[in-house]
Amino acid sequence: MTRHNAWWAAPLAAGLIMSLAGCGGSGTAAADKTEDVTLLGEQVQGLVSQVEKMGIVEWHGQLLTKNPDKGGERVLDLEARFSPSTGYSEISMNSTIDGNVQQVDYLVVANRTYFNSEDWGPGSDDCWVDITGDAARTWGLPVESNPSWPLTAARALGLEGEDVAVAIAYKKVLAGLPRGLFPNVPTSVPYDTEANALIAPHGHLIEVEIDVVSMWKDLPKEQRATVDTSRAGWWAMTMKESQNDTNIVPPKHVFNPAVTPPSQCKRT
Repeated sequence: MTRHNAWWAAPLAAGLIMSLAGCGGSGTAAADKTEDVTLLGEQVQGLVSQVEKMGIVEWHGQLLTKNPDKGGERVLDLEARFSPSTGYSEISMNSTIDGNVQQVDYLVVANRTYFNSEDWGPGSDDCWVDITGDAARTWGLPVESNPSWPLTAARALGLEGEDVAVAIAYKKVLAGLPRGLFPNVPTSVPYDTEANALIAPHGHLIEVEIDVVSMWKDLPKEQRATVDTSRAGWWAMTMKESQNDTNIVPPKHVFNPAVTPPSQCKRT
């Protein structure tokens, strides 16, 4: 499967390059900046080309309490497949946030969200419950299902070897994280608030690390007090082309568990 929609490729490259080019300078400094822009352009174009060639994108996100190098503990995993051609997603969540162990499989199709539970037994693999709009059940899903969001929203700060140091607007970060993590973000947060991040290529995949807690460092103390950062300090993410090119399709059987028991879900 070949990706046909590359609408974000040019804005990504242009945006990252311009952020460095705007630094100005003359003489040797200007030449150095030009070289930096060239290197950055080559790096970004490589990442753009890599994602452009992907069909179904397989991505994995991990939420940690803080930077893993500083002892951050993993509290949530999302493993997913995303189809750029349809916008459909298959997402599996494993969470231990607040000591509550949860494992849920989601299917996101045409702006509807469905879930399936292993507790229903092997005969209900194709059975799904529509939970669209149910905040209690969809809290672990991101609002933005396209995993390329860290690339499209990136503002480059510089190169670190083969990696690109970037900043990402806080609203874009919140849209890409599980939607229930920050329910009480103050409306007065400055629009230009950003999180520090790093985009790193690793052969066939792209890795993104976002210092989530860095978004709040410049907020006034009274505003920081309203944001619960204890369980969401770091977001680590990888994306690559899925080796499973099976199409993501709408659910075969949708049932209401309040009316039909899971054992009979395929009769609906």
